[in-house]
Amino acid sequence: MRALAFNLLRPLQSDRVKQKACLVLLCLSASPALAQSGEPLMVRSEAVGNLFRLSPPIYGTFPAQPVAGIEMSRTYANLWAQDKRYLVDAEVIDDRAHIYMFLSSFCRFGLGFTSRSFAHTQTDQIAITFHDIFRINQDGRLDAGKNHTVFKIPDYDLEFSQTDLNRSISDQINADVSFMLFRELTAPFEVGTTVFGSYEMAHGTPYSTGARDRGIQLNVRYPWDYGAAYAAFTQLYFDTDDAIEVATINQQKGWAIGAVQTFLPDQEIVGQLMVYQPVFRDLGQMSRNSYEVQLGYRLHWEKVFLEATLIENIFWLYNSPDWGISLGLRRSFP
Repeated sequence: MRALAFNLLRPLQSDRVKQKACLVLLCLSASPALAQSGEPLMVRSEAVGNLFRLSPPIYGTFPAQPVAGIEMSRTYANLWAQDKRYLVDAEVIDDRAHIYMFLSSFCRFGLGFTSRSFAHTQTDQIAITFHDIFRINQDGRLDAGKNHTVFKIPDYDLEFSQTDLNRSISDQINADVSFMLFRELTAPFEVGTTVFGSYEMAHGTPYSTGARDRGIQLNVRYPWDYGAAYAAFTQLYFDTDDAIEVATINQQKGWAIGAVQTFLPDQEIVGQLMVYQPVFRDLGQMSRNSYEVQLGYRLHWEKVFLEATLIENIFWLYNSPDWGISLGLRRSFP
């Protein structure tokens, strides 16, 4: 970028006014892309309980100058969990689209749509091979066969099979408003919050059709020259007026930490840990916290950001995705 700037300005060296003007325009044209570097990944939790209710990504903080943008992502997750009271053997596709607009340098409004559905991509062997390499217990997966869609949690009237492959299990319209609470000008430290809600449009689950879930997220970010560290704390409230009570005290807490490191001028590596309280009650391992590790690669190209993320569970294997992959795109305007 610097070489390009100097080449463009070389003919204007005799005119300092023109040179300064071109430098200002160049900085302004590049600033929206640079301002969004160091942001969290576009993925959200793929834990089993979170498939059917509001499950936001990490919204992060936002740049100082007002811009607008759109982001889209598609996530694949392979699920496996088995016990006397449940059997989860399925693959899920999670699609998300989100548009946002900055009403001021301290306020951002967003509107989005999310959809989850079962898939049949026949990738169980990848998980089995991974477990073999690292000598991880298969926990009955080898005896159950491969590439099935079986989702049975009788205590909560949840049951899906191969016949549900072409049906969405969770569609949501989401709205969010973010506020910058604090930005230190002398030290790189930012605090923001996002208030959000969703309206559930899915059919086939006894909990979520017509549900109106809501929540709030507090975000902290500490940027530096070549990266940033961040944390998020999320509180969700689930609508149970027309639904069976499945959530822990009708609500759910979660937190996340992450770090971004730039290793080339237009490329970043992002590491992220996402933890959520359980949604289901009294189901053994399924009622423990979910832990998801995400490792992402982000490429900047002018005002376009491309992401590729690997997802893996840790600690408890029964309530988090066995593994997953996500592809995302963000475009800022103007």
